[in-house]
Amino acid sequence: MAWTLFCRMHDAPSAASAERLVRWLGEDARNVQALDDALTVWALAGAALLKPALDGEPGQGRMLQ
Repeated sequence: MAWTLFCRMHDAPSAASAERLVRWLGEDARNVQALDDALTVWALAGAALLKPALDGEPGQGRMLQ
């Protein structure tokens, strides 16, 4: 659920999706940890995508947009 709600907010932010996320976070303290875990996975995946570009010469490699 954390991943689903995060993706909705990230891909198509809206007041409705923000409200759903906030409501879900308030339902159980463990939901906050679940969202934190989802955000950590997202951040680490992004870092893994950037790593090859950082290994090459400056100005070479793919740029993420």
